[in-house]
Amino acid sequence: MYKVFINDKVICFTNNTEKSNLFSNGLVLNFFLPNITPFVLDLLYDDDKIQTVIVVVDDYENAFNEFQSYFKVIRAAGGIVSNNKDKKLFIYRLDRWDLPKGKIEKKEGIKEAAIREIEEECGITDLTINKQLIDTFHIYKLKDEIILKQTYWFDMKSTYEGELIPEIEENITKVEWLTDAQITDKVLKNTYASIKELLNVSEH
Repeated sequence: MYKVFINDKVICFTNNTEKSNLFSNGLVLNFFLPNITPFVLDLLYDDDKIQTVIVVVDDYENAFNEFQSYFKVIRAAGGIVSNNKDKKLFIYRLDRWDLPKGKIEKKEGIKEAAIREIEEECGITDLTINKQLIDTFHIYKLKDEIILKQTYWFDMKSTYEGELIPEIEENITKVEWLTDAQITDKVLKNTYASIKELLNVSEH
């Protein structure tokens, strides 16, 4: 199954009809053609009653690939970083809590990109990767273009105990180590649906 987020709404590609019942306020499509993509986007942007569009087809992988071909795709990498006190690293950017991540540069591996971006955004060092997590996908508008961003995520560890320095040039105003209780109290009430999805999956 693939989930693509548009703000707090989602487009889901699956071959399992039962999974389509997990979503409320959804439109179920039992087919997919690339030329219906603009219609699906307009529906989710403009109709407050529709929260999800679920594409249920046998070859959902192919349908998702065709869907991706409509967009300019940007790839990024980031991580859920834990320290020795079992706190997790979060950034505060544009009035929302987020996880550190950034665009993968040309000829750069996804692991190298994840480490570099977290170091740059948070002023942190001593990062190691434990394992790769799920990828997330979200759509946003940049000027007159609609972008599909795929972010590769890693479960990471750091022994760094120094000062955290937010990358102001990237509109990051705070970097903090947060406990699970603080994540529940602060982050989950003011973050993106794709980040909630990632945090939920990584805990299981």
